[in-house]
Amino acid sequence: MISTNNLQDEEMDPSVSMSKGVFLFPNGFKKTHKSKKHKNKSVFDIYFGSEEWLITFRHNWNLFEEQLKNLHEKSYSVLLHDVVNYLKICHNDSEMNSIEGVIPSATLLTGVNQPDHVEQFMSLINLIREEVTPHVAMINSQDGSTVKHLVENAVWQLIRGVDLVESDEDICDDIVDTSRKLKKSTCTMKTLRNWYRSRYSNESPRKMRQRQSLIVIIPDFESFNCNTLQDFVMIISSYVSTLPIVLVFGVATSVSALHKSFPYQVSSKLLIKVFHSHPSHVYMNQVLENIFLTHTSPFHLSGKAFELLTDVFLFYDFSVTGFVQSIKYCMMEHYYGDNIKSLCCDRNKLDNAVMKLSADDLESIRQLTSFKPFLEVQDCLTTIALFKDNDFFKEVLIKELHKLHDYIYSFYVCVRLLSVFLKELPKNILGKTVREVYAKCATEHITSTEGFKECMQLLKFQSQAKLVDTIKNAHKVVSSALQMSSPVKPLRLTPMKNNLNNSSLNNELGEAFIKNIRLYLMMFLRQIEVASNEDTTETMNCESDEAYDNVHGNRYKLKEKLLKATRAEKLESKFEMIRSRFVSSMEEIFSKGLQPPHTQTFHEILFFTEVANVKKQIIGSPRGALHMALNNPVHYLKCCCCNLPSPDSLSDKLPDVSLAYKLHRECGKHINLYDWLQAFASVLNPDCDEENRSHDVNIQVRFTRAVAELQFLGFIKTSKRKTDHVMRLTW
Repeated sequence: MISTNNLQDEEMDPSVSMSKGVFLFPNGFKKTHKSKKHKNKSVFDIYFGSEEWLITFRHNWNLFEEQLKNLHEKSYSVLLHDVVNYLKICHNDSEMNSIEGVIPSATLLTGVNQPDHVEQFMSLINLIREEVTPHVAMINSQDGSTVKHLVENAVWQLIRGVDLVESDEDICDDIVDTSRKLKKSTCTMKTLRNWYRSRYSNESPRKMRQRQSLIVIIPDFESFNCNTLQDFVMIISSYVSTLPIVLVFGVATSVSALHKSFPYQVSSKLLIKVFHSHPSHVYMNQVLENIFLTHTSPFHLSGKAFELLTDVFLFYDFSVTGFVQSIKYCMMEHYYGDNIKSLCCDRNKLDNAVMKLSADDLESIRQLTSFKPFLEVQDCLTTIALFKDNDFFKEVLIKELHKLHDYIYSFYVCVRLLSVFLKELPKNILGKTVREVYAKCATEHITSTEGFKECMQLLKFQSQAKLVDTIKNAHKVVSSALQMSSPVKPLRLTPMKNNLNNSSLNNELGEAFIKNIRLYLMMFLRQIEVASNEDTTETMNCESDEAYDNVHGNRYKLKEKLLKATRAEKLESKFEMIRSRFVSSMEEIFSKGLQPPHTQTFHEILFFTEVANVKKQIIGSPRGALHMALNNPVHYLKCCCCNLPSPDSLSDKLPDVSLAYKLHRECGKHINLYDWLQAFASVLNPDCDEENRSHDVNIQVRFTRAVAELQFLGFIKTSKRKTDHVMRLTW
């Protein structure tokens, strides 16, 4: 028995117990609020947080992200609302409920741009939870490898998903308690049915009708095992009479993929409604035309950089998300560590940004390549002042950067104008979208190319009605561009031919240049609309038709008379004359407004040109990286032991997989495993006898592991023709 005194001692001292234990005595230490703030800051923010280039980069990228979010909601709002409206009426429609054992399902054709699907389906889930039901489950292929895992994940998400959106405290507490007790291994369709009945048994019919649907989303249909999905559909069809389940399939290719995966007995259980999404290249064109290829964008891509990113998009993944991230990487490369890139900002902040530059920053600007041609046209006193007087250089810099912004404004308007004129032309010589035209105009002098001259020649053959429509579309482009900068006042007087002859293009680019283009378009539009299209011909003095009748027997005279008849001079109609003048005027406009960016002074500040620095990061080369890692490990390991005198030399200090790789490169198509082992052992243990070193267990284990790693990497495979050989897969 334990005495009373001992019990009193235990009550007095909390560390005294019948059993041994560890007791915590807090000493009153509390973390200060300042230390938490400092802990949340990254090392990058601590060192560069106050730098102007980082502040400018973050401000510009936040603007891009906001514009991308608004464009995404605007582009996919119609599609998502159509899907949501279908989900609302699925189990309320009497025709759908009359078919027993049939599951309502929506098939969303998303396209092959797989990285963009995550954001699209997350927007769909949020919209469904707001307007239809909180019971939504999204199952990916990696979470549904078997029917058991697929059912468990679906039931688990359908039950637990209510916690995220339920606002009633009492109901939320009950759900949290049941979800804590619920184990994933016990999630079956029977569990879902019991939970659904217990949840909605006491609710009013109206509320039950609003929240009754159970929606299961399968975003990557092609990645699933067909047999798994077939069994899943058949299981749900047996419960659809008691559980209002709706399936949503995300199909990347076409609806035929769904029909090929399901036999008739399975597809007959699905009531399919198809919804079409926008193609990825259409969405990318919208992103470029509305966000990045505009004069309001503070950051611009050079021609070569733009071609690199579009080639990656068109030939690799069709992912707009990847394309935007590539642009972000280019922005990071453009801004990082260079304070003069703080001038790559909004035009209204340009003057203040120039005044914040230090003497070292101004010296860096003087070292730019585009500054040298600017100096060559200046006089001696101005050149000396540009190098000696920093205040004078800042004034010149501000003036030239404003000129550069005027050039960018005119350049993008002219790019859109040219795309309007090329849209109706045959042959697709320079492209028909703004993206294609910009890629060519930003790379070379487009007006001096043969393709541009051929397009202008084709424009001279356009009909009157089509040319009028083209000019009207071009006028809309110019008016919208002027509306963004300043309100456009309507022309009071009707432009006439005399006004056209007296007007001329200004030497300065910018808003005045675009207003002159608008005036030109209005003048030619009025003239072409009222121009007559009747041809008048004036023939040379030739003999009458009776003369031809007298030369039946003389071929030479007949040939001479026919040649004279073909020399008839044809006068152009009024419309053809105006059309010819219009094309000549547009050539003059484009030659002035479509100068490539690399011809402008200080273009390196606003345009990203360092393509070579980002090409390796944007375009991955896994095969080259693997070869470099296996052939020369010191490139990545940075150790002295792996350092080789030449790339072809061998050493026992190399990793086993690297040694086996270098030896297998010396073999042919079929590699004898015994010979390979002998060569491997001779490098690791050259002093031992040839017979004994291959029998070393340690060497055999290391060799076997290296061969397995090479097989996993895809360099070799087993051969069925020769059991003691492996086949080499790379050359």
